[in-house]
Amino acid sequence: MASLFAEEEEDEFADKIAQEVDEITPPEAVDLTPRTNPELLGHEAAERALLADFNKGRLPHAIILAGAPGIGKATLAYRLARFLLSQGEQGAGLFGEPEKPSSLYLKPDHAVFRRVASGGHADLVVVEREFDEKKGRLKQDISAESVRKITPFLRKTAAEGGWRVVIVDGAEYLNRTSQNALLKILEEPPAKTVLVLTTTQPGTFLPTIRSRCRTIHLDSLPEATVAALLDKYSPGIAPEEKAALCRLSEGSIGKALQFHQDKGVALYKDLLTAISNLPKMDIVKAHDLADKISRSEQSYDTTREILTGWCQRLARSQARGLPLTDVLPGDAAIFQKIAANYPPRHFLTAWEKISQLFQQTESYTLDKRQALLASILMLQKPEYTGLNI
Repeated sequence: MASLFAEEEEDEFADKIAQEVDEITPPEAVDLTPRTNPELLGHEAAERALLADFNKGRLPHAIILAGAPGIGKATLAYRLARFLLSQGEQGAGLFGEPEKPSSLYLKPDHAVFRRVASGGHADLVVVEREFDEKKGRLKQDISAESVRKITPFLRKTAAEGGWRVVIVDGAEYLNRTSQNALLKILEEPPAKTVLVLTTTQPGTFLPTIRSRCRTIHLDSLPEATVAALLDKYSPGIAPEEKAALCRLSEGSIGKALQFHQDKGVALYKDLLTAISNLPKMDIVKAHDLADKISRSEQSYDTTREILTGWCQRLARSQARGLPLTDVLPGDAAIFQKIAANYPPRHFLTAWEKISQLFQQTESYTLDKRQALLASILMLQKPEYTGLNI
């Protein structure tokens, strides 16, 4: 039997999270990014483990921070980088044994924090996908040329006499050539150097890269943490919308904030209305919705998240025989009714086909309106090929 005090325990947990968030005081007029965010919630165990290794002199020279998008991987990477770069100022060992640090935290007014935030610290190199000016979007891969820039950086003496840090953010975008370039760097790392790779897909790395790194898996955030952070960084959200954002985010504050910015809950409702009578489909409504969504890059990306998320949710429910729960009030009943009309593997196949379609659309710069319409129709019939995209 469930505990009589379960609700009280949940309330106490939520209150504790809210109190922790209330103590966060981000710099005014700053749009927080991983580079500029001084705080980190939900990954205390990982932080303690890294700090313990540092204090024992056993910090790995290469670390993989793995986990879902938007949960704080890059924030932790920059937090560790700032901490290490600040240690060069201490002159440890010259005047006796220094006191061991108890946190990776650095105050926003610290000189190292400010230099890292501005991108001006000489002992930090960040490698990430570059922006393609011609196509107006991020490049598909992290190029080998970007990775090779790390080598001359590591050949130099640390500018401030301490640690050097390399962050490869979004390392799942390393292609085979750039992974091989990174592998050469990992084979002979200099002393007092740490490479931090953040990724959503550690399985895409070469085995030889994984074997040379310590992998730390970061969990998705509890809903209470996401809710409290929404209150902090985007106050005034209506309770019903905030609850929906927490469920849609799947434990990612980054995803929750993006959904809110892109009016994701309203878009979710529009899409749900369009497919609520499956296996019947209102083709006119699907056309109108695809036309509306394709006008906005943000709405397009959010729609991709919603449609693939629905397929995952339904595929898991069908495979495990588990009941669905509401994201928005009443939507579980709609999806349960839809699922009853299809065989077990229907939404798994739809998930694969829709994901492939979006990947092809991005890779080959195809018509996004056509891709959106096709993806909606694939919920009805995954093998749908009626559009020339």
